[in-house]
Amino acid sequence: MTDGAAAAVQLADLDELLFRQVHPSWVRDAEPTSQAFKPTPKDTGRLSVARASITTAEAAFQLHTCSRGFGSEGTWAVTLEEVRRAPISLPAFHDPLTEPVADPAHAYIDFTGRSRKEIETKAKLLLAAARARGRLHPAETP
Repeated sequence: MTDGAAAAVQLADLDELLFRQVHPSWVRDAEPTSQAFKPTPKDTGRLSVARASITTAEAAFQLHTCSRGFGSEGTWAVTLEEVRRAPISLPAFHDPLTEPVADPAHAYIDFTGRSRKEIETKAKLLLAAARARGRLHPAETP
């Protein structure tokens, strides 16, 4: 994923939110499915997220939908602590992008080397954390 000369740097702030854009096909009954937190084959085990210390849920949504032209039903998030604590126990890395659109907040959760079953389980646990927090952008309507 890194498209610059610098290597990705492991994230350390356990309180930091990691924003995830959820494609419309990954939503059922207004809630994301575990597919939203599972890397696709093109991701090569690296699930793209955006760092809240660098961007906002709204700005991440706008970059994804307007600048990149991708679909998103909204922005959900997990904390780095949720990603790193057992039984998920995954690292996450800051990995800013410059191409095709600059994204200084880009990061990824690293699922590489995990079995399909492990990925499924970890994605479901991340989903539960994100659902508990609720959609951050657009804001939930009462």
